[in-house]
Amino acid sequence: MALARNDGKARGIPALLALGIVLLAGCTSSAPPAPQTLAPAPPKARTAVLLAINDVYRIEGVEGGKQGGLARVRALRRELEREHPDLLVLHAGDLLYPSFASRMYNGEQMISVLDQLDGSDQMDKRLFITFGNHEFDKRKKKDAGILAARIGQSQFTWLGGNVTLAAGDDGRPFAAPGAVEKSVLVTSGGIRIGLFGLTIPTADVEYAEFAGPNETARALTAQLRKAGAEVVVALTHLTAEEDRALLKTLGAEGPDLIVGGHDHEKMAFEVGGRWVIKADADARTASVIKLRLDRGPVEVSYEHRPLGQGQPGSPQPDVDVQARVDQWQARHEKEFCAGKSEPADCLETVYGRTLTVLEGEENKIRGHETSLGDWIADQMLKEFASCGAQIAFLNAGTLRLNQDLAAGSTVTRRQVEELFGFSTPLHLIRMNGKLLEQTAEQSVYGWPGSGTWLQIAGWAFVHDSENKAATGLVRLAPSGAVPVKPEDEILAVTGDYLVNPEIGDQDGYTFLPIEEVPGCPASGKDLKEVVIEALRAAEPEGIAPHAAGRICQGAEGPCLAGR
Repeated sequence: MALARNDGKARGIPALLALGIVLLAGCTSSAPPAPQTLAPAPPKARTAVLLAINDVYRIEGVEGGKQGGLARVRALRRELEREHPDLLVLHAGDLLYPSFASRMYNGEQMISVLDQLDGSDQMDKRLFITFGNHEFDKRKKKDAGILAARIGQSQFTWLGGNVTLAAGDDGRPFAAPGAVEKSVLVTSGGIRIGLFGLTIPTADVEYAEFAGPNETARALTAQLRKAGAEVVVALTHLTAEEDRALLKTLGAEGPDLIVGGHDHEKMAFEVGGRWVIKADADARTASVIKLRLDRGPVEVSYEHRPLGQGQPGSPQPDVDVQARVDQWQARHEKEFCAGKSEPADCLETVYGRTLTVLEGEENKIRGHETSLGDWIADQMLKEFASCGAQIAFLNAGTLRLNQDLAAGSTVTRRQVEELFGFSTPLHLIRMNGKLLEQTAEQSVYGWPGSGTWLQIAGWAFVHDSENKAATGLVRLAPSGAVPVKPEDEILAVTGDYLVNPEIGDQDGYTFLPIEEVPGCPASGKDLKEVVIEALRAAEPEGIAPHAAGRICQGAEGPCLAGR
């Protein structure tokens, strides 16, 4: 019997009437049908998107602006906001210092450009930045006004969950109310997200106090969840090991996700179902993170978007932000050269040339022996050779060029100025073999991406990355490799930061002797001056450094250490 067809025309009407009579005859009760209980509709999945960067020191990027840079960050934000208009933008700290431009402007140029990341001159309610340790490079109470001024100029919110900023000398608040928050609750993609910041405790800052990160994270996570946060995100400027330990220690009492900084190499790892995600320094990459909330715990997915010329998927720099960057760059060169009473193009002065690739990109120099690192350590050793120096070592955090220089290229004044973010007086210290072994262990502890990694000369070791160990230490004497014994007395050249507790945390090398070997005429000479003299002395032939095999990683390549 045909009841209906998909052409919409009725068929078999008599049969339909007969069927209706039969059905009515079968109804023996006049009671109404029992009401049906409808199952509640399943909750609709919601998705929030975060765009995150960290450790961005140069408004223009690196490699002459070809890689990274805030104009590309702005372009990526605009692209993502087409589909996710309530996108959250996060910066995990280190922006005011150190950079070549900040030596003159104390980070004013960085705030000026960050204020344009939303394409307006209004308060950016979706940009949140935590303090990095380098925001406190100016540590004296008299310097508090510098940071206060930068905060006052910021059209975004700073997150200082474990940071308490003191009032100024005049008793007025450190910054405008609301400019710095411990935590915030925001909505993105329909998800209520709690955000708080954590900063690595920074020694000897006279106008700031730092609470313990773990204790702070536990308390702020609880507060945010009580306030209605469905997902809690910690924006941290801690080492990867500290991030890992925080999640492991706190478990369910800690944040659901860490978006981090301080390590300059992109990474992502999981601890008990919770993620730590970081991007490359200087916005060579940006983290694009999706939070999906359905019936269970939040689901986290991510990608590291490359930002640079010739990089697949990278947007072109935003025109308006690039214009502001160019204005600052032109102003800086003009004022720097004028301050030296030199021609307006003084930064293009050629100091030397390299016949081989000079490896200075931070993904390399903060986790591997590199040609640039070897060459600089060699110059340190040569400078103190007449005083009996046997070895040299320098923390990679001192070397901040963050780019490779191609074989056959020149080395300009601008590149040397960018290489050294700080003055680096050199010192000759006396240590024993046991301390040298401890030095090597500290170098590899934060691998990869840590500024504690050493570039070395006059000695060698094997890096066991799996066990975070340094083995097979030898001293590279003229007669050959000599195994290092605990009782050996060694004269070593190093930079001021590693032996001067007054200027920082020494990257953990607090065990090094701070007393200098007296009587050496090279003592106190700045490393930048040593490098400039060496480049000029090598002209016109140029330099040709290569990684010699002083830090052995894996089975390939040369190895001067005792495997």
